[in-house]
Amino acid sequence: MLVDTVVELSRWQFAITAILHFLFIPLTLGLALLLAVMESAYVWRGRALYKAMAQFWGRVFAINFVLAVSTRLVLIFQFGLNGSYFAHYVGDVFALPLAIEALGSFFLAAALFGPYWFGWDAMGKKQHLCLTWLIALAVNVSAFWVLMANGWMQNPVGAAFNYQSYRIELSDFAQLLHNPAALAKYLHTVAASYVVACATVLGIGAYWLRLRQDDALARLSYKLAAGAGVLALGVTIGLGDSTPTLDNPVQQAKRAAISGQPDSGLLPGIEARIRNGMQAYALLEQLRDGDTKPQLLADFERFKQDLGYAMLLQPLHKQIDEASDKHIKLAAQSALPAHPGLLRGLYLLMIGCGIVVAFGFVLAAWGGMGDKAMPDWLLSISIYLAPLPWLASVAGWFVAEAGKQPWAVAGLLPTFWAVSSQSVTQLLVSSVGFSLAYLILLGLAVFLLRQTVMSRRIVNKEA
Repeated sequence: MLVDTVVELSRWQFAITAILHFLFIPLTLGLALLLAVMESAYVWRGRALYKAMAQFWGRVFAINFVLAVSTRLVLIFQFGLNGSYFAHYVGDVFALPLAIEALGSFFLAAALFGPYWFGWDAMGKKQHLCLTWLIALAVNVSAFWVLMANGWMQNPVGAAFNYQSYRIELSDFAQLLHNPAALAKYLHTVAASYVVACATVLGIGAYWLRLRQDDALARLSYKLAAGAGVLALGVTIGLGDSTPTLDNPVQQAKRAAISGQPDSGLLPGIEARIRNGMQAYALLEQLRDGDTKPQLLADFERFKQDLGYAMLLQPLHKQIDEASDKHIKLAAQSALPAHPGLLRGLYLLMIGCGIVVAFGFVLAAWGGMGDKAMPDWLLSISIYLAPLPWLASVAGWFVAEAGKQPWAVAGLLPTFWAVSSQSVTQLLVSSVGFSLAYLILLGLAVFLLRQTVMSRRIVNKEA
């Protein structure tokens, strides 16, 4: 059994790499659609201002897209290095949507990016517009498959334990595809990504308008972001409450924590599932010894869905099927979120940011009407509004992921089973390496985005 320090370091290493990678995702998703809308307006109306707007925000998208891909490579490396048992135990299911995503939508977006970037003067307007819409579609489909895999970790359906391979294997692809947790997560995350993109465009547009109120590109960007932001945030808030109530103690415990009422009433049910898991574990030992009597197989099939709950006993008692009532109670308690106050605080932070941003978008949409000069106070609010959707997105991600702890896959695989057997020194060295890689990439992102925003030529004339 791994020591607690190794498990904690592994968790922190994954959390840091995942959060820093996640910083680039919402803007990539949201900006891709806004780019398609801007370029469609250019093709439809033929005005040079629309083309200038699409090209400028295309540069911001390009920087973000390249860095999103770079940080993803770092994350994949980290996951491969430090999730060996996770890969062995649930890799057959978890990797399937990621493989579809990598070979389909991600490959399509990456392949089209070059023609998109260099093709403005080399192809017709409609052909380039087609590329832009395909990239927008590809990155959004890419998000679907990634969140399908992530949603399965929250609500593992369509898969079952195989006692012969000693792994979780796919049993029903249709059930995996229609996982309600994954679908709700996808819709909510994509809508929130559009909010992030709109707030970013709004903030930068407001910054330019504070310098020059007659900046036509800035005013048009501001109006588009304000209108789209109101719509996207309305969808995000609406979908936020549509997350299904899952018949899953892990999700019920998370929901109880964020509502401020940690539910100790779940403990008897969890204890019962641990006892079922202990029976499955004992039966599994017999199966591994070659005893495959029909009745034994039938009993194992009846209890195997709770095998993961028995794994919670491992840190408390090495011989799982001989654990005492005291160990079972402690294991059940460990299945509840360890820091319910933190989860609730971050959940309220996400809601609070959403409310403030909603007021900000409405004010911006109202202030952007007509051609009159916008007051400085409104532009200042729009600038300071920009970071809030990012903060809300990270807080929401943290609530979703930390809320299912101690599980790597809810009800199937505890986190302390999922990580690799590394020494503390190896983990510290690799953590320093990953942190340095991310610091370089983040510094590069800030530098390039700042240079892009500052060096923009102000376009005041329409063709």
